[in-house]
Amino acid sequence: MLRTVILIFAIVFLCFGHEVSFGQTQTEKDSHQLAIKNTVSRYYKSLGEQSGIYHGPAYIGYPYQLSNGHQFFESPNLTQGTIFYNGMLYQDIPMWYDLVKDEVVVQNIDSLSMISLHNERIDYFSLLGHYFIKISQDSSSSLSTGFYDQIYKGKTEVLVRRYKGTLEDVSTEGIFTKILKQKNEIYLKKEGKYFSVLSSGSVLKVLGNKQKEILSHLKKNAIKFKKDPEKAIVMMVSYYDQLKIDR
Repeated sequence: MLRTVILIFAIVFLCFGHEVSFGQTQTEKDSHQLAIKNTVSRYYKSLGEQSGIYHGPAYIGYPYQLSNGHQFFESPNLTQGTIFYNGMLYQDIPMWYDLVKDEVVVQNIDSLSMISLHNERIDYFSLLGHYFIKISQDSSSSLSTGFYDQIYKGKTEVLVRRYKGTLEDVSTEGIFTKILKQKNEIYLKKEGKYFSVLSSGSVLKVLGNKQKEILSHLKKNAIKFKKDPEKAIVMMVSYYDQLKIDR
């Protein structure tokens, strides 16, 4: 908005200066016209640095009013994030992450509407202290295509697939969309392969060795797997990587 105001002011000023100067030569008139053209050009060039992120279909919510909660990651509030989109890095972008649709949503430049970004153009994005990477299902990946929260990256990686579901909530007051509790599926990536892990035992099975040392490390730090599985898995995997380095 500020850029637009500056542009309009600059053009009006330049045009006004041109109109009142009746005694101008053709060269001076050409100079004024060139100045106006350059002002407009600079404006669109500066806007163009960010404008690529605002190309996409309008974000469509849900057919019925939500009866509870929200569809977004962590918070329904607009939050600034960073996204690598269509080969360019965009920072401080007002955005949301819809966990039901697995869509990154940005606030349009008009600050009124919302845009759904094209998933195939997104490499990664960070939001609320989390770093999401896109994984595409192919012959080398057993994971479904989508965004995964990379909560640890070393020789071994820890990834979390976060999502929410919906149900139609029918009552005497009408039909509503009910947002289901968020689910988190945790995966390890080791030596190029992905493994689903549900317990400390499944983590130890994937890691393969140093099991006694890893369990002792968890106990020493008073980390309970059932209470905070993500924190426990990151501690187990990072300690395992450290043991491999120290060998």
